[in-house]
Amino acid sequence: MFFHSFIHRNKKRILAEFFCVTLAVFMLTGCGSFNQAKIDVTDGVTNIMDYVTVDFSGENGEGTAFVSVDFDGLELEMVGGKEKVKELDEVEDLGKLSKYINAVSSISFNIDRNTGLSNGEEVIVSVSYDGSAAEAAGVVFGDQKSKAFAVKGLK
Repeated sequence: MFFHSFIHRNKKRILAEFFCVTLAVFMLTGCGSFNQAKIDVTDGVTNIMDYVTVDFSGENGEGTAFVSVDFDGLELEMVGGKEKVKELDEVEDLGKLSKYINAVSSISFNIDRNTGLSNGEEVIVSVSYDGSAAEAAGVVFGDQKSKAFAVKGLK
């Protein structure tokens, strides 16, 4: 009972600390293993599909596609870059941080086909998200809702 009461009383502080630690880890690790050059905070638009890659494996004619998303870079661009992250205060910006979390959590991806693939074919990855969550966070996602990827590298 004590633990539940403690968590309930300190929920905002715990959430703020968790989010700040998570962002700090993203910054310290160089925002994942993806290419950081695509982060562009100057235009005010976060193009989700810039953070999507597709890897292919297997035999030609029986290949499999794996969608990867650089959520670290995506989140960093949404917030406005490293300088904006540094400006965020743990408790005072909790509402703003929660809105970013809601916007990112609403993003989902779909691939039109991911098995039985051959070199030279195309797969299409599409994205959807909650527009009201993005708007509440003050995030503008780009207009690109899908992207085609050429199947390559199968044996």
